[in-house]
Amino acid sequence: MITNFIFKRFTIGGYGINGFLIADPETRIGVFIDPGGFNTEIENFIKEQKIQLNFLFFTHGHWDHTEGLPEFNSRYKIESYAGQGEVQEARHQLQEGEIVKVGNLKFQAISIQGHTPHGFSFYGHGCVFTGDALMCGSIGGTNSTKNAQYQIDHIRKRIFTLPDETLVFPAHGPMTSVGIEKISNPFF
Repeated sequence: MITNFIFKRFTIGGYGINGFLIADPETRIGVFIDPGGFNTEIENFIKEQKIQLNFLFFTHGHWDHTEGLPEFNSRYKIESYAGQGEVQEARHQLQEGEIVKVGNLKFQAISIQGHTPHGFSFYGHGCVFTGDALMCGSIGGTNSTKNAQYQIDHIRKRIFTLPDETLVFPAHGPMTSVGIEKISNPFF
């Protein structure tokens, strides 16, 4: 079940990905997931909502998900989280199952390898942020059949075991849910 939090989706970067800003309404501490760009809309929202942006989460290290990192780093004092070797500038290398606290909010890091060697999804409060691993009706591309199968297996074991009503927020395309993807995604 989704709990009360500040939430906004932004279309950002040269490739136009979904970036997500989530903040604890009590402490106003926030995280930006997949900072593929930065714009005045993000800056204005942070100011209007009085958010203290302390964290960046990267689902993986492809350029369209990291393009905004220099701008975020120059404007905010932030801790960056990514899988091992995915984002050189990330200060914290995630471990499977690790819990990251964002104010009173908690997000669990879920390893979803295949699209990249050390990709992660972030689960908490009735939502999972999947980057390119799982999208509405699709999955992210891989460089081999073996990696594609690895990714599909990880999604089955680590995302499809979440409650069906869990909302899925991918980096490309519309949101969906675990239940919808389990029954309608052609890759499964």
